[in-house]
Amino acid sequence: MFPPPLRTPGSNPLSSAMPWVWTTGMVAVAFALRSAMEPLLGGGPSFAVFYPAVILPAYAFGRAPAIAATVVSSAIGFWCFIEPAYAWKSTPDSIASLLFFVITCAVMITVITGATRALRQLSGELGRAQAVADNHAALFRELNVRMSHQMRLVAGVLALQAKGEPEPQVAESLRRAMERSLLISRVHRDLGGQGEQAVDFDAFAAALARAICLEREQPADRIEIEPSGLRLSVEDTTSLAVALAECLGALFDAGVSGRMRLRVDAQGRQAEVAIMEAGENAEGTLVSVSNGYLLRAMIEQLGAGLALRADARGSALVVSMPRSGAGAAADPGSAATLH
Repeated sequence: MFPPPLRTPGSNPLSSAMPWVWTTGMVAVAFALRSAMEPLLGGGPSFAVFYPAVILPAYAFGRAPAIAATVVSSAIGFWCFIEPAYAWKSTPDSIASLLFFVITCAVMITVITGATRALRQLSGELGRAQAVADNHAALFRELNVRMSHQMRLVAGVLALQAKGEPEPQVAESLRRAMERSLLISRVHRDLGGQGEQAVDFDAFAAALARAICLEREQPADRIEIEPSGLRLSVEDTTSLAVALAECLGALFDAGVSGRMRLRVDAQGRQAEVAIMEAGENAEGTLVSVSNGYLLRAMIEQLGAGLALRADARGSALVVSMPRSGAGAAADPGSAATLH
């Protein structure tokens, strides 16, 4: 013996009959209203009250109930409300009135059911597009997590290599590379899920500054970011952020004592970050850092530039980077990135 078939929600007889019950009720209400207005209208409009009884089923239930409502409403209006009432009519005006109602209802049913079907299709396509977008966002988040893990793995390998390195300078370089890998991993984790979109560099720089302060065991508010609203591509952001991290690390190594302020700006094809230090020997510290050959070489390898600039606000260490995003045409060989 086979088990009885499972009943699906769409196979419920009661739910299948409800459109016809509602359609019948609408036609009955229209008939009652027209009968109540008979003393006022007399032989006037015989089918006007029945239009809602056709439009609403067409919108809510589809073509079949609307056609049934049209047929029943035509028969009731023709038989009961066109003079002479409750008798057969064959006059041209009565036949024309009936045909006009039927043709108008047919046009309304065609337009309404076509529009509702198109809206349902559009809703389904939007739902599928949303599902695809959600899947892609999940993939980007997973990719970002994997990149963060890989950067941590690289940092671990560099730390192990630094422990076994007999040359102090090489060991120090490996340690600094390990620190930079951890910083980039932390920023990737904080600002993940952005895919190929432009990055808000203010938020990126703020996260990077907090990470550097934590790594140096300094208060997180020692580095202040001036809002700029600058948005850069992922490649430009990564390169400029690594160069900025090198400069901030060099300033901490040089013994900065005051707060530092970062001013981000974009001028034509260049994006730049100006670092200003508020300590007593601020200008001397900036000069000593800007003259560091190793720091300059590392920043130039990233495609960036380093300069000491003085303006009305004071002296600043400026890191500049050619932009490769939509805002400026970049030099193909100038935007090397960490990845």
